[in-house]
Amino acid sequence: MPTAVALPTIPHAIARPLDAFRTAYALSNADRPATAVPVSGALVRSLLGSALHCGGAAALEPDTDAVTFTWPQIGGMVPGRLGPVFRAVPCDRPARTPCCALCGHWKGEHDHPAVPTACTRYRLSIGPARYALPEHDGSTYVWVRRMGRTRVRFEITEPTSAHPGGALVVHRLRAPGDGPYDYAAHYLPIPEEQRAAVLERARARVHPQPC
Repeated sequence: MPTAVALPTIPHAIARPLDAFRTAYALSNADRPATAVPVSGALVRSLLGSALHCGGAAALEPDTDAVTFTWPQIGGMVPGRLGPVFRAVPCDRPARTPCCALCGHWKGEHDHPAVPTACTRYRLSIGPARYALPEHDGSTYVWVRRMGRTRVRFEITEPTSAHPGGALVVHRLRAPGDGPYDYAAHYLPIPEEQRAAVLERARARVHPQPC
């Protein structure tokens, strides 16, 4: 019988920054891998978003999750040509380098002019979750966490015929001037047999004082 030969995995084009899902990458020019430096996954996703928005290109290697991307040539050069190619290879996050709880960037990436997606202040925590009074009879339990200038409101709803175990609903309540509220940004039905455990876990982790 002929021996099966494993076909090489071919990198495929990507169009979403979130396809780079790792927490840390070694970033370098594609032709100079020895110069790679570790950066946060948030920084690579920021660079990807910029490259794709400007008409660049990006590809993901499924075997290694490495990402290769490039911007278009700058003005005055040959139109239609792409610029230098960069490669981000997943790596271990350096010791004692926690991610910001708000934006996901490392501390050294804050207040850097080349990192517009970093928030204005490095945070290791997003504040304790606090119990909130339900605003209508359809909610069993509600709690709120503050993430920077945004309040995130979690609700466990009453059981219904459509969802016998109720549902976990998440609302994003932005500060004035930061954009509109995002009601029901996430909606997750709770299995009926897990409802009691979900409620118990929520009550155990939430500060008892109302907001």
